[in-house]
Amino acid sequence: MESENKIKRAQEILNSFNVEERKKLRSISLEIQNAQDDLNSVAGKYFDVCIGSCKGKCCKNIHTRDIIILLDYIFILSLDNSVYAQLIECAKKESLFSADCFFLLEGVGPCVFGSNLKPERCIITFCYDTPGIKKEIKAVRSKFSKLSRFILFHRPFMWFDL
Repeated sequence: MESENKIKRAQEILNSFNVEERKKLRSISLEIQNAQDDLNSVAGKYFDVCIGSCKGKCCKNIHTRDIIILLDYIFILSLDNSVYAQLIECAKKESLFSADCFFLLEGVGPCVFGSNLKPERCIITFCYDTPGIKKEIKAVRSKFSKLSRFILFHRPFMWFDL
């Protein structure tokens, strides 16, 4: 229920922006997407380990609401609002207890988020040493931080929401 509310709140926030603010928001979100593309290209072998060896353990037995925050939903919906209904349907499966991520298709995956449209923690978290990709991880974090600052500057009442 908490994640469903975050998704709805993200949509409300997006709707509150005027045309110019939406253009800037989308521009920042595209920067995040480009940074994710860069990370994906450099970290390919690490993602292969995630899929091949770990089999998505980081998506199992978790509290999704603690991993995917309002800012992530704003990022995703600002670039692809067509996924709103799908996100809401997935979020209706949220459990009060730890469970597999409800954004895994049919409960096993793949993830409903595209490879360059992932929540921040989902794309920058690795469970092993990842030499050579610190710069790309930092870039993704930096772009999410820029998005946060933009939203807080334009909607200061959201300080406690993010």
